[in-house]
Amino acid sequence: MHEFLENVRVIELGHILMAPYATQFLGDMGADVIKVESLDGDYYRGLGLGREPDMTAQWMAVNRNKRSVALDLKSPEGRETLLRMIEQADIMVHNMRPKAIGRLGLDYDSVRARNPRLVYCAAMGFGQDGPYADFPAFDDIIQAWSGLADVNGRMTGKPTFVPVAIADKIVGLMLGQAMLAGLHRQRATGKGCYVETPMFEAMVSVVLNQHLNGHGFRPPIDGLGYKRVMSRFRQPSPTSDGHIVHGIYKYDHWQRFLAEVGRHDVLDGPLMRDPHAMALNITGLYELAATEILPTRTTEEWRALLDRLDIPSAPVLTMDELEDDPHLKAVGLFEDYEHPTRGPMRHVRLPFNVRDVRRGNDRYPPELGEHGAEVLAEFGFDQAAIDELGASGVLGRGPGRGAA
Repeated sequence: MHEFLENVRVIELGHILMAPYATQFLGDMGADVIKVESLDGDYYRGLGLGREPDMTAQWMAVNRNKRSVALDLKSPEGRETLLRMIEQADIMVHNMRPKAIGRLGLDYDSVRARNPRLVYCAAMGFGQDGPYADFPAFDDIIQAWSGLADVNGRMTGKPTFVPVAIADKIVGLMLGQAMLAGLHRQRATGKGCYVETPMFEAMVSVVLNQHLNGHGFRPPIDGLGYKRVMSRFRQPSPTSDGHIVHGIYKYDHWQRFLAEVGRHDVLDGPLMRDPHAMALNITGLYELAATEILPTRTTEEWRALLDRLDIPSAPVLTMDELEDDPHLKAVGLFEDYEHPTRGPMRHVRLPFNVRDVRRGNDRYPPELGEHGAEVLAEFGFDQAAIDELGASGVLGRGPGRGAA
């Protein structure tokens, strides 16, 4: 853990991906993240591959540097236990539907009464001031509704998902920023706040940040869609022995490239008359490179040539090649560790390089309810109260070390 967020206590009522992804970054940076799960555990624990069905690689990838407490929040005792914890927390975050969190009596107004300095962060599908407020949502729904699938489809010929839970992860990063902004205000003023991070609005902002285009002017001066990134030829281009991605982007890039490959007919023609003409005709330039020029040499030949011209380029790596990539090995992005109950594991570390900040040992992803007794004792519960919560079935007794 880093000392960045030492003495910051986060209560996470997160499930699946979005909120857990956000809080893992806070845990990586030193916050004490307490993951409060149902007695059955986060549903994501069982999705994907695992040596045992209750802790899959998918779940473990977003739940390190946390402690797990399993509580029956539908019981009065479980709710009161959580509220006592919230009284001493800096941040609470959930990604439940608003009606569900309301039924538990854990909505902002109810929680604020117990801790007015709390930064209360709610992530959901749709903002609460609109007609979609109560609609359920997950990554595929938001990729479709936000226009992202349509943007992909304009290059592939049909609406297409990004084969990564991209909405959950992008909005998770936004959620993390919101938590840190709220925390900064809390530390400066002593006051709490409510921060709402809706997936739909967040991903529409991501899509239309570039693609609002001509509609950014009122009245519109052109249509939606940034032509350079919408071109169906802006894809990995075939070479004589594979594929390459080129970064021929700026006007001087195209000038140097076309001169090097002897295409003075294009260089001196209307497509390259000036930077404005290049921008208007970018699809034609991409098509020329992809269909006539790049297939004539090998990937490595093109990479050497583009490097000499100071133009970025990249090979198209497969997922299988990433773990052996020499750069990723050198920077240690993949870390192997021994989980005390699940055996040898590998994860992707926090992708920041930090200097002059102390870092200690990381916490492994926890068993369900592993830290129940430990955490409650820190929050002022005596052993008799902890035993009573365990005996009554309100506090889950997970199989891991340190369970209640």
